[in-house]
Amino acid sequence: MPSLATLRRDLANFARYHLVQRAETHPARTDDMGIVPLPFDLDAYVERLRSLDGARFEVSEEARVEYRGRAHPILCARSRAPAGRPSKTLLVLAGVHGNEHAGLLAVPPLLERFDVERARLVVLTPVNPVGAAELSRFNAEGYDVNRDFVRFATPEARVVRDVFDRERPDFVVSLHEGPQDATFMFANRFVDPGLARALCGALAAGGTALAERDYFGLRLTPPGLSASSRTGRAVTKLWALTLGMKASIAYSEDRAIPEIVLESSWRMPDLQARVRPHVDLVNAVAARL
Repeated sequence: MPSLATLRRDLANFARYHLVQRAETHPARTDDMGIVPLPFDLDAYVERLRSLDGARFEVSEEARVEYRGRAHPILCARSRAPAGRPSKTLLVLAGVHGNEHAGLLAVPPLLERFDVERARLVVLTPVNPVGAAELSRFNAEGYDVNRDFVRFATPEARVVRDVFDRERPDFVVSLHEGPQDATFMFANRFVDPGLARALCGALAAGGTALAERDYFGLRLTPPGLSASSRTGRAVTKLWALTLGMKASIAYSEDRAIPEIVLESSWRMPDLQARVRPHVDLVNAVAARL
């Protein structure tokens, strides 16, 4: 049985991450959640993405966020679909929480290997560039961007909203990490249940270990899938009405857009094991659009 100190810590973390939109006044780091840092440098990341601007992808600067006298870019990569091949648009959000680096590090290999004939791919990254640079969940002012899809108080959430409006995605994948021991995904109610199960199968076939429980301790059936439920939707609605907070997956649901939020485990030291499920999931979704 957990000690009283552990229960207090867990309740404090739950409140910090789920009940407060602005938890800090700066991009504070998280030191008590078992995060294994990955090798990430924002300048090198931006330079690598810009180098992919060419025949297959257009890479442009969507916005800049200022912090301590430095401009931190948010980039948007759009695939150049072959002429005469209209396709559905898949929007990928990477780096909404800046300390979840696996989703960010998955973007360059994803762009390099993506089959542009499968779908029109749009990648917004890093959604929270200051957090990515500072290894922080929060933005420059201490806000959790993924709690800001009601009020849009942060520039980062407004950029995401603008990209939704302009690109009109048919499907959204948001790349995240969490404290659970393996990988799982959240799916909103517009994700077909059969598709969600097939995507879990694709992850497992690629060598990804699927979680039996999510980071709240709830059992996942099948492993790796936290599907939308009436209870969950009611809690999300109450969360938005009382606290004015909403994540991207609920924002997509409001717009009748299917979204999957992938949660790999930030506890794993193996870089490839953490990056692989993000690349595999996006490719699997694109193959099925």
